[in-house]
Amino acid sequence: MREWVELRLVVPRTRVNALAKVAFAHGSTGVQEDEAPGSPRTFRQPWDTEDPPLPMFCMFRAWFPPEAADAAEQALAKAGEIERLIVREEDWAESWKKHHHRVEISPRLAVSPPWEALPGDLIIKPGQAFGTGDHPTTLACLGGIAKLADECSACLDVGCGSGVLALAAAKLGLHAVGIDIEPPAIASAREAAHENGLAAEFSLTPLEDVQGSFDLVVANLYAEVLATMAPDLLRLASRHVVLAGILADRADHVVAALSPPLAVVSETRSGDWVSLHLERLE
Repeated sequence: MREWVELRLVVPRTRVNALAKVAFAHGSTGVQEDEAPGSPRTFRQPWDTEDPPLPMFCMFRAWFPPEAADAAEQALAKAGEIERLIVREEDWAESWKKHHHRVEISPRLAVSPPWEALPGDLIIKPGQAFGTGDHPTTLACLGGIAKLADECSACLDVGCGSGVLALAAAKLGLHAVGIDIEPPAIASAREAAHENGLAAEFSLTPLEDVQGSFDLVVANLYAEVLATMAPDLLRLASRHVVLAGILADRADHVVAALSPPLAVVSETRSGDWVSLHLERLE
């Protein structure tokens, strides 16, 4: 039975995306974000009016074939102290199931791993590409897509990762396009589209080379990246822009880069994260 090397370290939650890219560049077969020891999540109580904040730190876990583990450990060690474990393939497979569950976004849209899927669900396999549908930033974008789908016809997913956002848009009847700079992400997104029987276009096309007009543009990226992309987002978005992955203290930078001609319609907070829905002014 094959064995894998698991590397785990406690890091600031804001470092997860960057560490995932390092892990995949060094041969990782999967990454996962878990609760860190000593930083338990505060669960929402019936009397709470806002979502509880996520802990500042989390446990980053990545799996590697044994031959790739040493180089990966050296690269990831720059981010903190690493714990190294050996896991059997069957144990590794079961560990995914404990941390990924079906999420119902709206009556017409639910995202699920294969082992919890109901008929009609959008099925996303946990794996190489970041984004399985249950992270707060992903949920924020999925909620925006579900809310706006009936008044939109085309969706562009910038930095698509696993393709979950573009696939959700396709599931709801929109013409969906996803772009990313990582070849493994595009491969995973295309595979997910095929497995779900959905027509969505995924490519490595640079944002500046994307042509056309989309009445819904979504992106789950850092504030600094979104601000840099602002000219192209404005060029491509004919009406709505839904953004997530933004730290609360940096949201103003994103809004300033897009306003005008876009104006904030709504802002939603989940712990340290902010999601924004902006709409083009008449």
